[in-house]
Amino acid sequence: MTATKYSSASKFSTKDSYKWFKKCNPNTQITYSLYKHIISRFNKRVSEEILDGSLFNMGQRLGTIRIKKIPRTFNKPTVDWGETNRLKKQGINKLVYYTDDYYYRWNWDKYRCLVKNKSVYTFAPTAGPNGNRRKLVQKLKTDEFAHLNYKT
Repeated sequence: MTATKYSSASKFSTKDSYKWFKKCNPNTQITYSLYKHIISRFNKRVSEEILDGSLFNMGQRLGTIRIKKIPRTFNKPTVDWGETNRLKKQGINKLVYYTDDYYYRWNWDKYRCLVKNKSVYTFAPTAGPNGNRRKLVQKLKTDEFAHLNYKT
């Protein structure tokens, strides 16, 4: 048995993907910056389509990515920290809880996925000020009919 360059916990970057692409296509004229631009545009377009309510099939029996509408259980209420902190700034020291019947999140449907040990793999949408998590929140706040695009 030989050791491989990458462990099972390695994360691959666009640079690693480009190196593999160049290895498989040695005569290509595509530079790294063009390759990165194409990958970035593709990911942004897929993200926009999913936010508009589409289902993205990743192909190769890897499952689908979508926004999932999940019924909220009120057995253990969830604090709305944004609203709670706004009230605290006004001098009102009360916790505010979410009262919506549903909440929404990015979801990887992997029940049809044919990958070994698929239960150990996760999907984490990008976070931060320009991330997909924030884009979902903004979409739900600005578009009053956005919630109609998503299914349970």
